[in-house]
Amino acid sequence: MVTVKKRKILVVDDEPSLLEVMKTNLEIEGYDVVTAMRGETGLASALVDEPDVILLDIMMPDVDGWEICRRLRFDPRTKYIPVIMLTALDETENVVRGFESGADDYLAKPFNNAELYARIKSVLSKASKGMVVDPLTKLPGKHQIYEETRTRLERRNRFFAFVYIDISNLRHINYAFGVDRGDVVIRTVADILADIIVPDEEFLGYMGEDDFVVLTVPLRVGQIFNSLTARFDSALEGICPELRGPEAAADRKVKLAMAVVTNERRQFGDPLQVKNVALEVLKKARNSPDHCCADLKDTPV
Repeated sequence: MVTVKKRKILVVDDEPSLLEVMKTNLEIEGYDVVTAMRGETGLASALVDEPDVILLDIMMPDVDGWEICRRLRFDPRTKYIPVIMLTALDETENVVRGFESGADDYLAKPFNNAELYARIKSVLSKASKGMVVDPLTKLPGKHQIYEETRTRLERRNRFFAFVYIDISNLRHINYAFGVDRGDVVIRTVADILADIIVPDEEFLGYMGEDDFVVLTVPLRVGQIFNSLTARFDSALEGICPELRGPEAAADRKVKLAMAVVTNERRQFGDPLQVKNVALEVLKKARNSPDHCCADLKDTPV
């Protein structure tokens, strides 16, 4: 029998009675509910509990809802979680400020439960139609990668770098230690990259399996590669200490292969063309015995 995972909602509000009522009513509606009474706690919960929707009050005792929403949108791990703001402040300027902070919807207190449920279903529906986040890495997937690449292609006279990153030989970890251990490696790379990239300037997405894409500027590529590989080696020792022994054979080394495609010397028509060229360049990086960053400028394709 297939078990359908419940959608999870994080409610951030400093009113205990309202928080309890909302939790009870939403659970009756079939949602899994987690709560927080302070802004900082809510931010931590967004990372740890990985909700599908956040219901966020504006007037909080430590950090107001506007600032919380801005921080959520600043972090690649929470950037695409739908946020519905709940507040007694229903003046137009506050509604506008909420949307400018990155909120997806706005509901003034006191609100009708039926309206709240409708708003939740609406933002979930919108999320499923475009802003799809991978459940393993919590990163945007292929659709957003292609759309972000298209946006950069349309920016005339501005250089960009499409960086395709592959965890080579991850299959050896899956075979030797189990897929769960391999998933930890994938999540670790996702977290390292999320910490390295510059929010609102660079983009990080997950292509699936063991592949990631970073969209940046050419001058940042070397810094990203050096930071990623150094932190990856350190993290891998903790995840798979067994690799220090016999499992560390050269042909089984788990390494990072990076392919860089820029528009400095070549123009591209669409995102798929960029990705296909990157995959050709990636072949060179994969053939290296160690971490390798191969650039289109040095690899005729």
